Amino acid sequence: MSQRDKDENIDQGVIDGFGHEWAAFDYAETETADALDAQFAAYCAPLDLAQFNPKTSFAGDFGAGSGRWSSRLAPYFSLVYALEPSDGASQVLKKKFADDPKIVVLQETVGVNSIPVGSLDLAMSLGVLHHIPDTALAIKDVARSIKPGGVFLCYLYYSLENKPAYYRLIFKGVNLVRRVISASPQRVRRLSATIIAALVYWPLARLSKVLSKLGRNTSNLPLHHYGEMPFVMLANDALDRFGTSLEQRFSKAEITEMLRAADFDLTTLKFSEIEPFWTFAVIKKK
Repeated sequence: MSQRDKDENIDQGVIDGFGHEWAAFDYAETETADALDAQFAAYCAPLDLAQFNPKTSFAGDFGAGSGRWSSRLAPYFSLVYALEPSDGASQVLKKKFADDPKIVVLQETVGVNSIPVGSLDLAMSLGVLHHIPDTALAIKDVARSIKPGGVFLCYLYYSLENKPAYYRLIFKGVNLVRRVISASPQRVRRLSATIIAALVYWPLARLSKVLSKLGRNTSNLPLHHYGEMPFVMLANDALDRFGTSLEQRFSKAEITEMLRAADFDLTTLKFSEIEPFWTFAVIKKK
């Protein structure tokens, strides 16, 4: 990694990995639209997008990937910055939004980008900042682009503090597998993720779906929130989970402290009560 990359608080290997991932899972087809709509609605549970003015409000999607969330932000804003540092994903974004003047693709990093300071009514980062070496600094970088009174919507991997001991024990084993797979060549990572999706994600997800229909509580069954998702999304998330070498997890208390340091109004902080945890919304101090 170059000194410039270190200064920008990024891991080039992680960025390249996500570039390959989003080039493979570009969501250009429509068969996943309903499932993606449902997932986006879950992410947005802590806020009401209708509060923004579609004629005057600006938004930024930090770590836009394939643009699946940027496209769903667009109806609520006059302009959406889709910020994505990887070559592979940026090419997907440029092709997907070539004819959409409301979405501006920026191949730039969270730490160094051309989004005007204090310009955003909403900054969104879903499942990205926990893959950056210094997540607290990344949150400050995002905050710089938000106007006073603007909103930050974010999803960070949670530290499982609300799960039973057996659940956390399973996670430790899974994390060891992740360390091995994420150190493998890209082709091996993708093949491994597809196998895991087929042999682990899909059976557990469908078991959860059946149990839910029978009225059983599945909240502590691993992967229960994938019950309604198509296989392509399971394979994508398996690659995201097992193919990434840098992963951090945070408790509510740790997230709260990072937001305090980034000058957000903690009286407005709202954590989602539904998965994925921890998704939260918070307003920048005026």
